[in-house]
Amino acid sequence: MFLTVKLLLGHRCHLEVSGKESVAMLKKLVSKRLQIPEEQQHLLFRGQLMDDDKCLSDYCSGPHASINVVIRPLEKAAEKARQAKPGPSPQPLWHQLGQVLAKHFEPRDAKAVLRLLRQEHEQRLQRVSLEALEQLARYLLTEEPRVEPARETEPGVLASEGPTVHEGGGKG
Repeated sequence: MFLTVKLLLGHRCHLEVSGKESVAMLKKLVSKRLQIPEEQQHLLFRGQLMDDDKCLSDYCSGPHASINVVIRPLEKAAEKARQAKPGPSPQPLWHQLGQVLAKHFEPRDAKAVLRLLRQEHEQRLQRVSLEALEQLARYLLTEEPRVEPARETEPGVLASEGPTVHEGGGKG
């Protein structure tokens, strides 16, 4: 069967494998084709994490199936990144949001609002597809020039226009 293996940023490769192949063997093939170490790969099929000791046929992946690769950082690199950040670690989002709500609501109401926000957040996360996450990652990770907002100017004059020169040499 043919598999398409996709990375979040759009890189992909096509592999021909047997359904009897193990996920671990697929990781070796992906490592060779995409130069991603096996220990950094998380393979996902239909949003489900694939176990190294299972066969591809265990996931009911048919011909022309698509496998997503999520790359996790090496532990040493992640540890260095954590050590490089000076100062106290930031508070979790929900803690910060709770502090903001406490300024505007009674304690009991702030807790209730926070609980409802968390529930809604969890429900929305459950509905997000892997494709939508892939699109978001591609959008956030591709470096495109940022467009600066236009300055406010006099009505009728575009921000990119300079002074106009009229006949006779005077500026307008």
